[in-house]
Amino acid sequence: MKTKLITLCLSLSMLVAVNGFAQDSKPAKTKAKKEVSGADASAKAAAKAEKKAAKEAAKDDQKAAKETAKEAKKGAKADASTADAAKQTAVNDRMAAARAAKAAKKAAAEAPVATAAPDKVAKKADNSGLKDDKMSKSAKAATVKEEKATPADYKAPVDPSQKGPNGEKVMTGPRGGKYYINKNGNKTYLSSLK
Repeated sequence: MKTKLITLCLSLSMLVAVNGFAQDSKPAKTKAKKEVSGADASAKAAAKAEKKAAKEAAKDDQKAAKETAKEAKKGAKADASTADAAKQTAVNDRMAAARAAKAAKKAAAEAPVATAAPDKVAKKADNSGLKDDKMSKSAKAATVKEEKATPADYKAPVDPSQKGPNGEKVMTGPRGGKYYINKNGNKTYLSSLK
């Protein structure tokens, strides 16, 4: 049985080896060159020239079409920019009108106060147009802030029945709170839980 198997393998390997040598490369086929006549060569050259001319004409047409499209876009952009400028102008006009109306409304609201502080109303009327003119920072810093008018002889009421922790005078604030002036000069409010 072993010998049969060995002989079978040996014969199979020989068969494969022999077929390998038998399949050498085939001889290459050589293409026969066709002879081209002079008339055929000139006809081909003319056809090439026509194709080349047609391609160049097509390229020129495409370039012309692109240029006209660019010009149309530029014209549209110019129209759009003028429309945008008109819109912006309209918005600016509306904003200026709204600011003027707001200033007029403030002036009307401050008319009853004008009897008490005519300088303040006049100053606000002078400054009403400054927002439109975009007042500079240096001009803003130059304006003086007015304080509420208080009589020169006004003093906070002192509560003689109470004293601070170090014997300071206790005063009553504008909203009824009790405070004293500490050693640093600051107001210190007393707790209402006592």
